[in-house]
This record gives sequence, C-alpha cells and structure tokens, in this order.
Amino acid sequence: MNSIRRILATALMLSSTQAALAAGPRPDAINLAARDCPARDDIPRDATCMRATVPEDYDNPTGRTIGLDIVILRAKRREGHGAPLFVFQGGPGDRTTFSAGDESATWANLRHTHDLVFVDQRGNGETPNLNCTAETATAPSLATDLFPAAPLAACARRLAESADLARYTTTDAARDVDNVRAALGFAQINVVAYSYGTRLAQELLRRDDAAVHAMLLIGPEAPALAVPAGMALVAQQSLAAIIDRCKADASCAATWPDVAGDLERLQQRLAHGSFGLRAAGGRPGTAIGAGIVASYLRSHLYSASAAATLPRSIHALSDEHRDQAELSAIAAWRKGFDTWLPLGMYMAITCAEDLPFVDVDAERRAAEGTFLGSYRVDQQAVACRAWPRAQPNAAVHTPVVSGVPTLLLVGEFDPATPSRFAPGIVASLAHGRTIVVPNRGHDMSEEWRACLGKISTSFLETADETHLDTACVGRLHMPSFVTTRVPTN
Repeated sequence: MNSIRRILATALMLSSTQAALAAGPRPDAINLAARDCPARDDIPRDATCMRATVPEDYDNPTGRTIGLDIVILRAKRREGHGAPLFVFQGGPGDRTTFSAGDESATWANLRHTHDLVFVDQRGNGETPNLNCTAETATAPSLATDLFPAAPLAACARRLAESADLARYTTTDAARDVDNVRAALGFAQINVVAYSYGTRLAQELLRRDDAAVHAMLLIGPEAPALAVPAGMALVAQQSLAAIIDRCKADASCAATWPDVAGDLERLQQRLAHGSFGLRAAGGRPGTAIGAGIVASYLRSHLYSASAAATLPRSIHALSDEHRDQAELSAIAAWRKGFDTWLPLGMYMAITCAEDLPFVDVDAERRAAEGTFLGSYRVDQQAVACRAWPRAQPNAAVHTPVVSGVPTLLLVGEFDPATPSRFAPGIVASLAHGRTIVVPNRGHDMSEEWRACLGKISTSFLETADETHLDTACVGRLHMPSFVTTRVPTN
C-alpha cells in the first residue's frame, strides 16, 4: 500500500510539474549530478550535494559549460511536504551554498515540511570562480581605493582567458535557477532573498512567476535602483537618523553631547584628504584615504548593533588627537574587504547592469556636502571602464508584474536599499506587501526569532501576505548605544 501511495504521489507531482512548466518558458536541458559534499562546517551533515552543468552562453548550448554547486537540506518529515525554499544571497557574489548552515537554523521550523535548496550563482562557485583577491591583495592603493582600477583590470584580463564575462548577469542567473528547479522536479518553489539576491528573485519572477509559490524579499533592491546611484545622499540621511536617535537617548546624549558637532568636524577632515595611521613608536605609517574612512562608517549603517557604535566612532575620528585606535580598525576592515565582497562577481553584475544607467555627473552634484561624497560613484565608474561587460539590459530596471504573493522587509534606516523604493516594487505586484521595520538597517537578523522570523515563516507557509500578525514589529528597539571612553593617541 505504501509503495502504491508513493507511485501515485510521484505521478501527481510529475503531472503538476508538467502543468506548471507549460505555463512558463520551456526549461533548458541541463546535466544534474550527485557529488560528495565538501568537508566544511557550513554544510550540515545531512545535506545532499549536487552540481548542475549549464551552458555559459545559452545562445550557444554546445559551447563552454559552467558548474553550479547545489546543497539541498531535505525536509525532516517524509510526508506533507510543501514547496521547497530556495535561498538567494546578496553581494552580488556571496556564495549561497556557504550559507546553508546558518540558513538551516534560520528556517528550522519550515524545514520540518520544506526542503531547503541553495544554488550558487554562476561565477561565484568553483567553475568558474570570478575572484579578484589575488590581484587586489597586493595593490599599493588599498589604503585609498575600494575598487582599485588597475588591479581589477588585470583581474578581468586573467578571468577573460577562461570565462566570457559578459555572460555573468542576473538574467542568465535567473535562467540557471529556473532550469535547476525544473531539473529537480519542483513544480513551484518558495523564494527567500537577501539584498542583491532580491534582484535575482525578481528576475526569476519576471521569467516564470508560475513557478513561484511565495517570495520573501529582505532588504529588497528595487528595479529602479542602479548601484551606486543615490548612495551618498541615502547614507547621509541614514546617519542623520542615527544621530537623532543618539540625541534622544539619555545615555548617548550624555556621553556624546555634541555628536552633531563631531560629525561636522569629521566631514571637514574628510573633505581635506587622508588620515594618518601611525606606526609603532609614532613613526609615519599608512595614509588612509577619506573615502575608505567614509565607506567604513557607511558599512556600520547596515546593522542596528553596528550603527549603535557610530556616535563613538565619529567622536574618535573627528579629532586627530584621538583617532588612532579607530583608524587601526578601519585598516583591518579594508584589508578584509576583498574577502567579504567577491569583486569579480560584483564587477560583472554592476558594470553591466548598474553603471550604464547611472548619471555620474548628476551623482557627483547630488553627493556634495555628504560624508561619503562622490567617492563610491567615482571608484566604480573608473573601475568599470576596463571591465568586459554585457550589453546594458534596461529590462532589469523595469517593474516586475506578477500576482505571486510577495512580502518585503525593509529597514527604516537601510543605507543600501532604502524604504522609499519599496512602493515602486509592490505597485506592480497584485499581492505585494511592505513592512518597514523600525530601528533596523539592511540586516534584519537581530531579534529575528522573536519577531520577523515568525512573520516570515507564517507568510511562507500560507502565501498570505494580508493576514499576518505584525504587532511585534512596533516593539523592535534600537540597541543601546556604545558609550565607552575614547582614548587619546
């Protein structure tokens, strides 16, 4: 009897798969093979690992192929499975399979009845790996450049020997994911996406929304957004919101009574050039560019706990007589930046999909008077000149029209995907809803289990964006501001 039930269940699954696939584009034939899971702590022991082989260029299916690593965490229960959960990470360039361990904990309740599926985006796996660390790690401009143009150009030349860099776009990646979904036999999937991964999720929706059951976008990147357009002004507004919170907080205001003045003095220092990190014994050391300092401060707006350190950091950096400990932290941050952000993937995506749609001169004017200034747009504009790219695809910047239930979680002071863009996403989604999360930036992980995790799980289980208990959102407070003393140099 059990075997008959399994046969019937399989037949039903296949028929529903065929019906769903008939409604969308016909999937490409790809090769899917089992493989041993890498011996890494970030892959749970009960994982199933696979590799998909897909054309690098779908217009030339008999040409060069590339590999997409896949990790699947099967549902704990054998019966009553819901649509699997596909997870898309950010960057662009974060390896999704590396997040399997953390995400299995995040979605532990859903995993009882849902498979969790992690597919590395083309270019950020092993075949190929668009990594530029080897070039940038030895660049003499590390203290001044986030995107060192000459080393990145050298990286592009090296990578172009074995990869067509014009084929590593979000549109191609969405086609990959849809093909993997079909090859795995899933009629529909749920999608959870973070940051840049939300662009990939929306492109999947644009390609084949019949294959998507429900979609959760965390820190959503609106189609109207072209990175780094607006970055300096949004960062300034987010920082102003943190300073206002400090002023309203008794402990923060008592410790840093002139936080606005500190920021003004820091911006004057930033406008005058580099900061000097002295070596042991007070000897001249490293000159750290103002743009690196400003980028470090902007990075702290991503999470609430990091933002709570900003009044202290600003106070320290506002005076050359107390800035050394903070500059040491900035130097360490810059040293690790290339490891945290896979620059090759970042360049492949943003040079093709973002920079062509950024009015650099207008951005420079808009950035005047901000702590970041035009640094970021200048850096990316110069670096992209030597990067091979696909023809600009304006379609990724048009709204996605869909009836798939979609929930957006947007941080109130998010410096990367600001809340003002959210209405432009949901306007074309018949079942779209936005929750603006107070006292949060781009990262929603803090107090996740107590609030946002429950809301998200409920939404993904029911695909109902309307009837959600969101009362806890209003109780999410800002973490305590850091008030430890700043030592003099």
